[in-house]
Amino acid sequence: ACTMATSRISMRRLAVFIFTVSATFEKLPSCSAFSFFLGPPSLAIHGHRTNPSSNVGYCPASPLSTDWRRRSSAIPSVAEDEEIYTLADVSETIRRDSLAAMDELLDYYSFSLTDFSDQPMLLPTPEEVSTYVHENFDAVLFDCDGVLYRGTDVVPGAPEAVKSLMDSGKTVLFVTNNAGASRSQMREKLARLLNVDALTEDQMVGSSYSAARYLQKMLLVDEDSSKKNVHVIGTEGLCEEISNAGFGVTGGPSDDRPGMSREELAEYSFPEHGKDGADAVVVGLDNDFNYRKLCVANVLLQRNPNALFVATNEDAFDLVGVDARHLPGNGALVKALEHSSGRKSVCVGKPSPVLSRLLADDYGLDPERTLFVGDRLDTDVRFGLDGGMKSALVLTGCTTAEKMIELGEAKGRGTEEEPLPCMIIPHAGMMSK
Repeated sequence: ACTMATSRISMRRLAVFIFTVSATFEKLPSCSAFSFFLGPPSLAIHGHRTNPSSNVGYCPASPLSTDWRRRSSAIPSVAEDEEIYTLADVSETIRRDSLAAMDELLDYYSFSLTDFSDQPMLLPTPEEVSTYVHENFDAVLFDCDGVLYRGTDVVPGAPEAVKSLMDSGKTVLFVTNNAGASRSQMREKLARLLNVDALTEDQMVGSSYSAARYLQKMLLVDEDSSKKNVHVIGTEGLCEEISNAGFGVTGGPSDDRPGMSREELAEYSFPEHGKDGADAVVVGLDNDFNYRKLCVANVLLQRNPNALFVATNEDAFDLVGVDARHLPGNGALVKALEHSSGRKSVCVGKPSPVLSRLLADDYGLDPERTLFVGDRLDTDVRFGLDGGMKSALVLTGCTTAEKMIELGEAKGRGTEEEPLPCMIIPHAGMMSK
C-alpha cells in the first residue's frame, strides 16, 4: 500500500507536467500516455476525481484506474449531479464530503514542495483500504461519533465494515471518550444504529467503563470491607457504570437549583460515607453542569485530600451543526475543578496511557497488530501512536483536510499534541471486505 500511494503521487506530478505543456499549445493531447494518467480531458482538469458521487473510490489519476472509458459513461453531467446532491440523504453527503476531502489531500501531497518523507499513507479507494486493514491487523478499535456515525446519521458502509471485520475473526472494540452512557446503553445504541445485533457489551469501552475499572484497581485492592464512595459530576450512565463496579455513588443528575451562595455553601451538609467521606471524585461531561456542582465537588476534594480526582476525558470540544460549531467538551469542566481545587486530575480516556493499559490487560491486544480508527488528532491518533498501535484518520469528523494541510505547512510532521496518523482514509465504510 505504501508503494502504491507513493507511485500515485509521482504519477500525478508527471500528469500535471503533461497537462501544463499541453495547455501551452492550446490543445489537449489524445495520446495514450495522457489518457493513462488523467483519463479523458473532461475529467482531468484538476487531475483527480471531479465527481465524488460516482463509483466509490474512483480516482482517474490512479495508475490502478486506467479503464476510464468504461467508468466515465456512468458519471452524470453537472446538472444531473446537482439533482443527485439535492436528493441525497445525510449519509450520502458524508460520503461525498469525505471523498472531496481526500482529493484535497491527494492534491496537496502531490503538488507541495514540502518534504513529506514521514507523510501518512493515503488510501483513497475501498480496495486499498480493505486489503491493507484485513491483511495487516488482528484487532481494529473504533472511535464512534465522527467515525461510525455523526449524531444519529450512520457513516455510509460503516455497518458492513463492522460486520465484515467481525466475520473475519478480527477483534473489534468501540473506544470512545463519551462518558454519558454505560456499556449496556452504549451497546444498545450501536446495535440499533449499525443494525448489528451480534455486538456485545464486552466490545464497549467507553470512558465511563474505563473510569470504573480504574477506580476498582486503585480502591478495591485491600481487605477493607467498607464500601467506597464516589462523587460524580455526570450522567446517569456514568453513575450506573461506577455503581455496577461496586461503589456507592453520590452526585450525578440533580434537580437542585444551579446556583449556590457563600452562606449556603457555609451551611451545606456534605454526605459522610466511609471513613474518609468521598474516596474519589469523577468528572464526566454534564450538560447541566453548574456552579452548585462545582462548589460541592471542590469542597469534597478539599475535605478529602487523599480522594482520587478522575476525569473521564479532557476533550476540548465537539462539533455540532452544519457550520461545525464548537460545543465545549468535558475538558472545560475538568479545568474548572482543577483550577478551583488546586488538584490535578487523572485522565482515564483517550489519549491517556491509563486506557492503553486497561485495553492491554483486559483484551490482550498486540499493539503492532492493532489499528485505531478515529477522527481526532489530539485524542484518537495520539492515543493510538502513544500506545504503540497504528492509527488511521477518517475524514468524516473533527479533523478536516484544511487542518491537515495547515499542519503540513506549519510543521511538516505534526506536533506532539496533534501527531500525524499512519494513514488517512475517506471513511470507515471502506473497510468492508
